[in-house]
Amino acid sequence: MPVLFHRKRSYNRVSAGLEKSLKDIYGRDGNLNLNKIERHRRSRLTAFLIRLVGLLFILALISWGGFLWWQTSPASSGQPLKTTIEAPTTITSGATSCFKVRYENIGRVPIAALSVSLNLPETFTLKEAEPEATEENYHWILSPLGTGSDGAIDLCGVFRSTTPGSEKIQAVFTYRPANFSSDFQDIAGATVTIEKSILALEVSGPTETVVGDQTTYTTKIKNTDTEKVENLRLRAVLPESFAITSAEPVVTETGSAYWDFPALEPGEEKTVTFIGSFTSSASGLLPMAMEAGFLDAKKTFIEQVENKTETKVMGGDLAFNLIINGSDKDQVVDLNNRLRFSLTYTNRGSETMEDISFALTIEAGGKTVPINFSTSDLAGGVKSGDIITWNKTGIPNLTLLAPNATGTIDPVLTVIDALDPNTTADSFTILVKATVSKVSDTATTRTISSTPLTIKLNSDAKLLTEARYFDRDGAPLGTGPLPPKAGETTTYRIFWAISNSLHDLKNLSTTMNLPASAAWTNNIQTDNGSLTFNETTRQVTWTINSFTKDTNSISAWFDVAVTPSDENIGSFVNLANPTAFEATDVFTNDLVHDSADALTTALPNDDLAEGKGVVE
Repeated sequence: MPVLFHRKRSYNRVSAGLEKSLKDIYGRDGNLNLNKIERHRRSRLTAFLIRLVGLLFILALISWGGFLWWQTSPASSGQPLKTTIEAPTTITSGATSCFKVRYENIGRVPIAALSVSLNLPETFTLKEAEPEATEENYHWILSPLGTGSDGAIDLCGVFRSTTPGSEKIQAVFTYRPANFSSDFQDIAGATVTIEKSILALEVSGPTETVVGDQTTYTTKIKNTDTEKVENLRLRAVLPESFAITSAEPVVTETGSAYWDFPALEPGEEKTVTFIGSFTSSASGLLPMAMEAGFLDAKKTFIEQVENKTETKVMGGDLAFNLIINGSDKDQVVDLNNRLRFSLTYTNRGSETMEDISFALTIEAGGKTVPINFSTSDLAGGVKSGDIITWNKTGIPNLTLLAPNATGTIDPVLTVIDALDPNTTADSFTILVKATVSKVSDTATTRTISSTPLTIKLNSDAKLLTEARYFDRDGAPLGTGPLPPKAGETTTYRIFWAISNSLHDLKNLSTTMNLPASAAWTNNIQTDNGSLTFNETTRQVTWTINSFTKDTNSISAWFDVAVTPSDENIGSFVNLANPTAFEATDVFTNDLVHDSADALTTALPNDDLAEGKGVVE
């Protein structure tokens, strides 16, 4: 018992000491609550400073990373690859010109991959490159470029460009720095001015001439370069009132006014002489221009130099003018049309003219002339082959023509209504020549020509329309009662067909406004194009983009329905209003028109429905 008591007292003393210590630490106002322990809050200033230091540390890391990246990127020095093109500011077309494409690594790291493509004008022909292109279309794959290293591509070639003018040269570089996995580009360019050409041109001719007189013009073309030049063309820009009758050398193509030369040696000169006369419509100071240039691979003319001379053309004593269908210009006419001529003439001299004749020539390129002379009015003229002549035999006025006297010849030629393009011309030229045999008592033969006029014929496109209830084999196409009955619905089929064999056509359009008595059924079919109906305007339209002459014929059809009223009893019902057709002739570039009459329930082309069109 004494022992146990001693231990209890000792325990109480320890507990009392521990409690005192806890009160010193956690006591608040002398009271100790061991069931709830609170942590003292940290200072707000300390927390803010800790956060600020952390933020500054992160910003420092980002700044140092960006700096290190900038130091190693292509943009660190602006651009590591410096590129330029050195070219003369002015060049001569046709002469050899040289230029240099330079490149240099001004960055801090090597360039591991490098290539360049040149964009050169089509008028440029490369003669020499150092180094040579490694791929087609002026493309080079270049060697890697160390820091501070450079290189160049030397090129020499010929610009065959229009003068005066300018051309652009462009070099597109693609490169990859050694410390990058992506490619970068740089572009260098230069513009050169084409001031002149290696070709020189001289033109000479008379300062004055008279209408109808033979007039000679001479042109000299020269290669002023020290190298041979190839593929040249010399062409004349003539007034409409001048016609060439002969040339030395002959023109390159019959009917043309140009001369082609395969080549001219260094310093070589060629001379071209041509003879002709001014037609009756010429007067005043007229230019005679010549142009010289190159021909590219597509035979396109690239003008280099132009020169001209001027000639004062004085009217002859006999003046005449040819008008066709009210115009003195080239024109287009339809088949089965008429050409109405008006050939007026005047003696503008002071002496009487004797024995005058006019000859109208129709030139059809060796084919048959598309004129029906049996239905034409030659107005006193005499036909011989494709030439119609008027002289004093048919027109007494041409025996003697006093000063200031005038006269008119008015023939009318009929164009045939159909032709075979293999044998008959669809285009021809008309030329009139006047001849005076004597002036006063002096025998003198002078021939004066008119300006040639070209006549083109439009294609023979035709529109055919019909309405049917039965097809040609007797099978029904329509439905409902026949003859039609008041209050009941009958359907009919409308056929449209276009025939054509002379020229290709484009932009074809066939239109018709559906009458109020007919209803659209939307049952349609076409060989080509699109057939539509506009509910608002009630217009039926068939459009086709193109129609070749070899197709010969195309067609379309659609059904309409009629429900006659009592007022229609004893009469026909309208199925379709008049139809219009229009297209563009590809050869003449003129509009071709045709039309068809309205269609009714009479059905004149449907034998089985004949006499069954009147409403009952």
